[in-house]
Amino acid sequence: MHKFMKLGVAALIAVSFGGLTEMTADAATWHKGAPKFVRNKKFRTKFENKYKDYTWARGTKHTFAIKHTQAGITVAKNVKYQKKGKTYLIKGIYVDPGLKRHTVYYRVRKISNKKIKAGFGKHGKLMTMTKFKRFPRAQGHIWN
Repeated sequence: MHKFMKLGVAALIAVSFGGLTEMTADAATWHKGAPKFVRNKKFRTKFENKYKDYTWARGTKHTFAIKHTQAGITVAKNVKYQKKGKTYLIKGIYVDPGLKRHTVYYRVRKISNKKIKAGFGKHGKLMTMTKFKRFPRAQGHIWN
């Protein structure tokens, strides 16, 4: 009987301390930087036509960008991310040439170690992208 009393008191203490601990990670909180699976990596879509147009994405610890080969680039700086289900919402600041600040959003989903789905804004279509190492060259110039 004495063993059961000690066991009961120990269980009661363990349950009471377990109720006082806080959860450290919350899905609704914003985490600093970009998600680890896009840091220091480049991804691109398949070639879209005979001129080898494609869309690419690049991430670092504090920046993230998605760019089409024929368009300008919008690099989001001071990024932070929030996980929503399987998709990560990346939020950052973009300063345009007129020195006006804009908040930009990207969405990224990890498919595998070499593939992601990424898109502009909070909603819309996600593009499948594959990891690559070097930008292709066309007539001696790098397409980036």
